Parts: sequence; C-alpha cells; structure tokens
Amino acid sequence: MERQRITIIGSGCIGTSIGLALRQSPDAEHLEIVGHDRELSRARQAQQRGAFDRTDFNLDLALNKARLVILAVPLAAMRQVLADVGRLLPPQAGVVVTDTAPLKVPVIAWAAELLPPGNHFVGADPALAPGTGGWEPLESLYEARADLFKRAVYAITARATDHPGAVRAVANLALVLGAEPLYIDPVEHDAARVLADAVPDVLATALFQATAAAPGWAEVRKAAGRSFATATAAAAGDAASRRMLALLGRATLLRGLDAVLTRLQALRESIAQNDAETLENTFAATAQARAYWMAESRTRTWEIERGALKQESLFQYTLQALFGEAIAGKTAEQSDAHGRSDNPPGGGFGR
Repeated sequence: MERQRITIIGSGCIGTSIGLALRQSPDAEHLEIVGHDRELSRARQAQQRGAFDRTDFNLDLALNKARLVILAVPLAAMRQVLADVGRLLPPQAGVVVTDTAPLKVPVIAWAAELLPPGNHFVGADPALAPGTGGWEPLESLYEARADLFKRAVYAITARATDHPGAVRAVANLALVLGAEPLYIDPVEHDAARVLADAVPDVLATALFQATAAAPGWAEVRKAAGRSFATATAAAAGDAASRRMLALLGRATLLRGLDAVLTRLQALRESIAQNDAETLENTFAATAQARAYWMAESRTRTWEIERGALKQESLFQYTLQALFGEAIAGKTAEQSDAHGRSDNPPGGGFGR
C-alpha cells in the first residue's frame, strides 16, 4: 500500500511534536511525514530528532503528493505561508490544509482568499493542558515531544460548508495525537482564545514593565521567584504574533481588560480600606474556583464544578459579562451537541 504523505510546514515545538507523534503512532507505517521550514537547518534538526521521514527546503517538493498539509507556523507568518501554499497547490487537488494558529476567523478568511478551489481548509487549534512543559511558552523544537498533545483540547472550527472528509481527517489527526477534538464556532473560539491568552499576555507585560521600572528593581529581581515568573510567563514568546493576536482580537481584548480593571480596582479599594474580610473572601473564592478549573483541566472532566462551587468561576463570570447568557449559559446538552461528536463526518487519513 502506498504511504499517504503528510506535510508539516514549520518545525518549532508544535510542528516537531506533531511529527514525532505521527511517526510513533500505530499508523506510522502507512504514513510519510515530510517536513519543511524556511530555516533548513531547523527542519533537519527536527528530522534528526525523529519528527520527519524526510525534509524538503523546496516547498513545491514538500507539497508534492501531500494529502494533508499542517501549517504549524506563528500567527504572524500564517498569511504568507497560506499564500505560498496556495500558489503551489494545483486546483481540484483535494488536499486538506489545516493550521495550529490561535485565531481562526482571520485565518479562515485568508485561506478562502489564497487557496485554490478544490482544496479544503479546516481551521484547528490545539490547546495544551495547563502545566504542559513548565512556565515558558513552548517554541523550540528541543522542547518537542510525542506526547505533547496528550489530554490537549484540539479545537476544530469546522463550518457547514466544509467537506466532511476534510473535517474527519483533522479530527482523526487530533485523536492520533492523543488530543480531544472539540468542534466550535470560529467566532466563539476566537473570543475564548483572546480571553485566555491575549488578556494574560497584556497583564503580564504590564506587570513586568511596572515592576522592572520601579526604583527597587535591583533588589526585587533577586528576590523574585516562582510567583513572579509564572505571573509574567505570558509576556514571553513571539512578539509579532502576540501583537497580531491583540489587534485582531482587540474588541474582545478591550472588554476583557475593562473587566479585569474593574476587579483590580475593587481589590485595590479593599486593600486601601484595610477591609480584611472582603479581601480574604475574594482570595478564598478565587482560589477555590481556580482549584476546580485546574482539576477539570488535568482530568478533562468539564462537569466537576457543577453543584460544587457556591460562586461562579471568574471565567464563567467574564464570559457572561462580555457575551451574555447565550454563550456562557449553554446547557450541557447544547455544549455536548456543539462540542463533541462520536461520529465526525467524512473519511480520514492513515489506513
């Protein structure tokens, strides 16, 4: 049986980890994993680590006969990569193209504009479980590993017009990687992603800048440890992609920052008034809500806080404040119907 070719464009942590997982999967003997990166040395290093069967510096050769193309590049590079792929893919080739970018609405629009007809784009975004890989953003190929996506939520922003077989191929990819496919509307995905990533990014940036600019930074930097490192970790990483995430999602980001500022001002007021009871109650309620969220994230059991928390989680409260009950207050049945499917449509890759 001829092996089916999967081309991975980008050999950072995500692209290399996808390659490692595919080459160590039960379907590996039926697959040929081809890697491409604009930095040939990086692609070859990923190949040496076992992520790719071979690499091609020439994108045309890397795409030749590929049935699935995975774009594992930063958001800032995504439009150009889609343009390059679209220029080289023949029309009506039936190639499935997917991505790993944190925003879906703009990427879907770019794909519709740049990919030739008769090929299929399905947006996707793996969200790693909290604690995966430590504090810093995972970017280097040396941080890649085959089990990186174990217990990850693999968001698939399929639309009604997407080819069922293409959707099934991306769902199968998620399952092979060890992740849980989550079918979600692109707009809803982007709103959640901005709240979960861009808001902490901006807050971490402000915290580090304010602390580093303070007169006592020479002493604070020596005393700063785990708390400061984890609180500012979101400020690390690719600046161009973080800028794009902030600006492309600016409406949601601004509302999210306004909500945080309101809470921050309330905390400041409690501290200024020496209101120990309110301050302790706020800390305790938040710690409890976060503990349940962390337990949910580790076990991937998303019903754990139902009936267990007396107070709404901060994330649920923020969703209600920004988007109303229509999104934040979904019933379990609605969430199940929208987010999971035991029988996703279409065919797949592999055997």
